[in-house]
Amino acid sequence: MILKHLKKQTETLHKKTEEDNLAKYILDHSIDRETYKRLLQQNYLAYARIDALLASNASILTTELKPFADKAKSSALAEDLKRLNAEIPQVDPVKDSYSAAFLLGLIYVVEGSMMGGLLIRKNLEACTHLEDIEQHHFFGKSAPEVMQRWKAFTQAVESQTYTKEEQQQAVDGAHTAFNIFKDSYSYA
Repeated sequence: MILKHLKKQTETLHKKTEEDNLAKYILDHSIDRETYKRLLQQNYLAYARIDALLASNASILTTELKPFADKAKSSALAEDLKRLNAEIPQVDPVKDSYSAAFLLGLIYVVEGSMMGGLLIRKNLEACTHLEDIEQHHFFGKSAPEVMQRWKAFTQAVESQTYTKEEQQQAVDGAHTAFNIFKDSYSYA
């Protein structure tokens, strides 16, 4: 129930955020190596910032959500950037405190983003300027792996009940996550 609410309440911001995403150049197969590095850096910046928020609130995370605050995405992006000899953007530590429901909203955006990553993964193979990259750690996840993790996330979320206030806090967290992505897309 809350996931449908989150999707509906974040739909407009989600679309606006995607407008500035360099991944569009993967989808049209025109991306070059430098733009790909920038895309990875921008994504690293967004995921690492969200990871910092989650880490600073680790004690507030529910047991069901802790497995999804694992820094796996920023770690995979860092690995891709290292292999491309690209700078890894620095992220400042965070001291802000948030509710568990707000953190759920952050994680919702992070986990949901991997669904879109499957479309990007499929199109990477057709990008001639990236043919020499043997392995993509971030965009290299298989469909069954991503789908299994999404299913586990949705089950963890839907196993709980949420008050109206918690639902709004989750929407606020999701909006924050989308804005973090939107801000990171200006990283050059």
